[in-house]
Amino acid sequence: MYLSYEINGAGHLDSCQIENGLFNFSGNILHPVFAILSNGNRRKDLFIDPKPMTILCKDSQLKEVELLGSKSEYEYRKIDKQLSRINNRWKVVLDTLDAISLRNITQFQELKDWVLLPYFEEFRKAYLDFFKEYPQSFVTAYFLSQDVIGMNQGVFPTDSLQAYYNRLRTPVKNGWYGKKIIEELVKRKVAVPGMEAFSFIQADINGRALSLSSFRGKYILLDFWGSWCVPCRKGNPHLKELYYHYKDKGFDIIGIAKDDSTKDAWIKAVEKDKLPWHQILCESLDIKYNVTSYPTKILIDKHGLIIGRFGEDEIELDQQLNLIFDNNH
Repeated sequence: MYLSYEINGAGHLDSCQIENGLFNFSGNILHPVFAILSNGNRRKDLFIDPKPMTILCKDSQLKEVELLGSKSEYEYRKIDKQLSRINNRWKVVLDTLDAISLRNITQFQELKDWVLLPYFEEFRKAYLDFFKEYPQSFVTAYFLSQDVIGMNQGVFPTDSLQAYYNRLRTPVKNGWYGKKIIEELVKRKVAVPGMEAFSFIQADINGRALSLSSFRGKYILLDFWGSWCVPCRKGNPHLKELYYHYKDKGFDIIGIAKDDSTKDAWIKAVEKDKLPWHQILCESLDIKYNVTSYPTKILIDKHGLIIGRFGEDEIELDQQLNLIFDNNH
């Protein structure tokens, strides 16, 4: 039997022999942690506390596992059951989408963006209800550190994340999950409006050096996209309209593609979509600009300062460019 968990970012794996239907793990953890009990290719997610606990398994298949003596496990199991009920209600839809993804990944992305919206909303509500009921729990801190809501519904608002962090008890804040939340909050202060844009020099799609600093005096839009990203590709026609409308007024675009391992697909996508602006590969620029979802567009002013961040919605970017150019601001 194996037990894996994480302490301060380092993974730990404990093992023990099963003898006469019994097994025993021993060790020290400073605070409750998420853990995985496994036997072969079978696993069970648990939340273990720093105290003696008892695990009851009906058989080695780990289908029916009960952890006694852990308050955190009780809390974790409560939300886990709620999420399982949601998944069961959506099983037919999820199975259908899985089958579609095997046949056509593009069709799958197009469908899931709207078919699964109510599914994601149910998950979001379940998590937020749990955070409200257990505002000081290590389990709440764990979910927040994993950005479970952001994975389903886009970026979780920074002010909301900060508010939930503030409600945690001091021991939870000082634990690994609390530290991860702080790391995320600090990271979100990177490449935000008002900050100077990270300067870079990289080879463009034609092998020529492209320097961000050489665009000073223009408004530059950094378009983080990918050949594989359906919303990115769908937005290209409108982005081309903006480019041609404003390019003679002091506006330019640099496409930054998350295609470092799929260069051929990147080149084909640029050609197929007939993208007229500068193109480079992402390399580590997504980290420098804290880009976690695609598309992400970052607008930089004539002095190299970031003045806006935009996602898939076109309206806010349109309004910002209109204010800058069409109203002579």
